[in-house]
Amino acid sequence: MEKMSEDYRRREVDLKRLYLCSQGKLWLLLLLTILGAVIGGVSYQVIKATRMPITYAAESKLYISFGVDESGEVYQYYNGYTWNDLLDTDPVLDRIMEYVPEGYSRKEVQEATTAEILSDIRLLTITVEGGTEKFVREIQSAVEEGLVDYARDSAELKRIDVIRTEDPVRVYWDDKTVTASVIGGVIFAVISCLIAAFLYLLDDAVYVQEDIEKKYSCKPLGILLKKQKGLQPYARELQADFSYILAEHKCFGLIDMDDHCIEGKEDLELVLNAVPGEFVGGDGEAGGLTWTLPKSEEEQAQDVWHAEAFDEGMLSEKELARIRELGGAVLLIPFGKDVSRRTSRVLTLLSNQDCPVFGMVISGADEDFVNRYYR
Repeated sequence: MEKMSEDYRRREVDLKRLYLCSQGKLWLLLLLTILGAVIGGVSYQVIKATRMPITYAAESKLYISFGVDESGEVYQYYNGYTWNDLLDTDPVLDRIMEYVPEGYSRKEVQEATTAEILSDIRLLTITVEGGTEKFVREIQSAVEEGLVDYARDSAELKRIDVIRTEDPVRVYWDDKTVTASVIGGVIFAVISCLIAAFLYLLDDAVYVQEDIEKKYSCKPLGILLKKQKGLQPYARELQADFSYILAEHKCFGLIDMDDHCIEGKEDLELVLNAVPGEFVGGDGEAGGLTWTLPKSEEEQAQDVWHAEAFDEGMLSEKELARIRELGGAVLLIPFGKDVSRRTSRVLTLLSNQDCPVFGMVISGADEDFVNRYYR
């Protein structure tokens, strides 16, 4: 007897089964997503508070009066790019450095200063950035005075006037808390889904009859619901399969893989020996059926199914010999619980002992799960 079929090892993912198995854990996925969002937002705030460099910036607005060329036309080829380049040239930088206090290098001044023309070519914006207010103030003042001085000796420029000087202000990062929270939530959600998918692939529990066929190559004899309500389709199918497959073996061995053999025996016998009865204590609209047994003793002796129950952990030579006398055994597989290894062990034992296995029954199945799967 094969312990586990090759088809099961190479099985494809049953998306509907995956959805139903994961449905009860959606709250956990949502919780982890929220947790990821919180962690992302808090982490960003911590990094922002501890790692954000201290930077100050100040702007100056300068008004440029252009000179005229030989033809009497005003020079208009100065733009933002030109001024940014001019600030790094020796003629301009030399003038600026004349007003820079001692201790600052030309490179520091170059890196701290940027120039741009936003719209009107006559309006120049100078931005100075640095690590301290003192540094920014001193460089800002030196750049303003140096440019004013440079314009006096330039043919293209008539003069430059400083029209506004702003005080240094602390520069902060843009607030990306929402973005960080969204990224954290998405990362946690994706990781959670991948973990759930991985755990699903490792899940060898039995949920539907197809799992038995693919995994153990045994006949699935039917489904016992956790809360049996009358002769439902699953109960009728279970009766039909036992009547056909076990035939004359009205007394058979029952091995419970969840070590609840007494409860499993009672539930199975109740379904197998049940016939439709009258409604109890109502107006007939409740939909439930009573469980009744044949009345005569002769009929009971002939038609009543009887299971001799064995826990899988208690099988010994005596129990196995009794199973052979009964003609074989039925295995009760718990719904949604991974008992694959012990089931494989028991199947090997039964095979070695020449004990036929009639098939397997799923016990304690969730009615909502089963109904939705087969819908």
